[in-house]
Order: sequence, then structure tokens, then C-alpha cells
Amino acid sequence: MRITLEKSILVCNSASIDNDEINLVADLNSWFVSRVSSIDELTKRIESEHFDVLIVGLSESPDRTLNALTDIIRIRPETIRIVVSGHLSPVLAARVAEVAHSSLQEGCGEIEISHAVEQALKTSAMINKKEIREVIGRVKRLPSLPDVYQELNQALINGNSSAKEIAGIIQRDAVMSAKVLQLVNSAFFGLERHIYRLNEAVTILGVRQIRDLALSHHLFEAFPQDGSWSSFSFSQIQTRSLTVARFAQNICRAVKADRHIQGLAFLAGLLHDFGMIVLASNDPEKYRTVMEKAAELKQPLYALEKLDLGVSHAEAGAYLLGLWNLPPKVVEAVLFHHFPNSCPSNEFQPLTAVHIADSLLPPVGTVIDCRVTSQISIKYLERLGLKGELNYWEMMAGEYRDRMDGV
Repeated sequence: MRITLEKSILVCNSASIDNDEINLVADLNSWFVSRVSSIDELTKRIESEHFDVLIVGLSESPDRTLNALTDIIRIRPETIRIVVSGHLSPVLAARVAEVAHSSLQEGCGEIEISHAVEQALKTSAMINKKEIREVIGRVKRLPSLPDVYQELNQALINGNSSAKEIAGIIQRDAVMSAKVLQLVNSAFFGLERHIYRLNEAVTILGVRQIRDLALSHHLFEAFPQDGSWSSFSFSQIQTRSLTVARFAQNICRAVKADRHIQGLAFLAGLLHDFGMIVLASNDPEKYRTVMEKAAELKQPLYALEKLDLGVSHAEAGAYLLGLWNLPPKVVEAVLFHHFPNSCPSNEFQPLTAVHIADSLLPPVGTVIDCRVTSQISIKYLERLGLKGELNYWEMMAGEYRDRMDGV
């Protein structure tokens, strides 16, 4: 079923894109199409006009094109970004995953283009509901992304910074440096020896994981637990999220997913329950009442959040991550991790891994006996043709349970 809203599309680098297919999609969906032939013209149009969808070819000057998309995110974060390309190196594929809602192969047909746009529009509409904006608007303190994250992100994009230089960026924040080393040496990473220096940690784990650990620490630290909240431990939520992240990453490896998918799954796992901390911090009394009602009715917490607050913690977390322009697939994984079958994609993606990991691991203990984690969606696994892997993933989960018990 097609979405029949009037939308404006800007197409750039049409040598990579079949214009006849774009025209067909536009005619069928009542979309208005504009075209530019250069990156410079693309940037000028984006600065002066609003477009709902941007479709960009990557066959010419991929680095320059991706740099332009990074700038466009700051100018027009709400614009859906679709990249069309040929075969990409692992480095370029990772960069595309950071900036694009979807990546399509050259020669794709109108069905693939239409599906990619519709999927991105549907997810964006779910995140940007009025009810979610109103709830988040009442949050008293919203953190911004730390400078360290921005610098590490740039170093990751450049790809030529040494481990010593990366460590130097993190060391500017002494508290964050200590936390990153603590996490690296925790049981979750299972390293054979203790790591004392950040440049060693960078060499072993890579810039991406170090960046994501630094971001997770910063965001959780922005919402410290105080005496008004005792229904569950914020630190245990963060610790469990690290376990989910590692498990999700290894699920990706088990199905031979690309390294950039593994990285996105790791970041999504770290932040999948971040919205729970935000909601509990914002109105502790009301959130406690929601938990009590969920326990009384024997319903999952996210269902009662939606009923009584107008927003679930998954929606709140996804909305915030979208505000901070985190990768679209990370935002999508956080949004759908409790109900993945609502996601229109039929491909294995970070959401798949995070949903499985969250469902198979023990929940954080709560004073109020309500279910705060996901329940495995067999229908979703069947849709993706993955139900046969469930027994293996359940065996994998046992190892992570042991690690959680040992912390």
C-alpha cells in the first residue's frame, strides 16, 4: 500500500539514479520532483528550500557527497535521506549508515525506491507525533551531545587518526576517560588482560565502540538517580544496556552482518532503554504510578506508558536520539525494539539484534513487579525467516546471563 501524501523530492547526481523510475514513483504517489546535478547546487537548494525527501547518487565524489549529507543533517535534520550507490567499501558503507535512512543499489526499481521512502516516512511520522513532542518539551534538562562525541565522530569519518590521537580526545574529560576504561575492563568485554591506557582500549575495541561508550556514559550521567526515585536502579539499567549491546553485536556477527550493522546494533543496544530513565527522572511520582498499574494489570510497562503518559519510553528515547541526529537505523531500533513487527523492513538490521537480545536477557529488578523488557516476537522472526535461529540465540544468551550475575 502506497502513501499518497504530497511530498517534495530533491534528486542529486542522477547518473547513479534511474530518472524514469523516480518519475514513475512520483507520479504514482503525487510527489513533486526537483533535480540538481552537483553537490554545490544541492547544498544551495537545501539551504533555501524545504524538501521532504532527498535522493542522492554516490557514484561521483563519494567522500564529498557524504560530507555534504553530514552538513545537510544539521541544516534540515527532518529531511529523509536516501543514498543510491554501487558497491561500497566497508568504510564508505559505514559512513552511509551514519547519515542515510536507507541505502539502495544502482539500478534499483520503482518498488525499491518507493518502499525505502515510505518506510522512512512512516518511521519519521511515528517519532514526531505531537504527544511525544509535548512530553519531551516538559523535560527540565535535556543534554546536548558532548564535544568529545563530535570530535570522535569526525575522527571516525576521517579514518586517519591514530590510537594516541583518539585517546587524547577522550582524556580531555577525566571522568569520561575513567568510565570508558572501567567499561572496557568490565566482564562484558571479556578481555584477557586489564587495559590501563586509553590508546590500548582504542586499538582493541576501535574508535566506533569507544565513541559510543563515551556517548552512552554522557547521556546516562545527564539523568542521575536521586532520592525521589527508588523503583529501579538507573545504574542497573545502564549496565544491562551494555549487556544488550554486546549480545546484539554478537547476534549480528552470528548472521554475518556487515561490521557497520554490528556497530549500529551496539549503539542502539546501549541506548534502547534510555527513554525509561528520561521519563522516570521527569515525573517520578507519575511514572511510579504507571509501573504499579502495569504490575496490577500484568501488562508490559511500555503498554501502560503509552496509555497513561501518551508516550512510551521507546518513543521518548527515539525522539531524543533523532533530535541529536544519531544514525537513523539506531533511532529505528530504539523506537521498535518492543514491537519489531511494526517496522516495515523485512531485512535483518540493528533492530532485529536489539529486540532479540533485549527479549532473551533477564530484566532489571524492580521494586514494583512489572515487566520492563521485550517479549520475543515470533511473528517478526518468522517474517524474516529467522525463527530457526532462536534456539542458538537462547544458548548465546546463557553466556551473557552469567556475565550479568558476575557483575
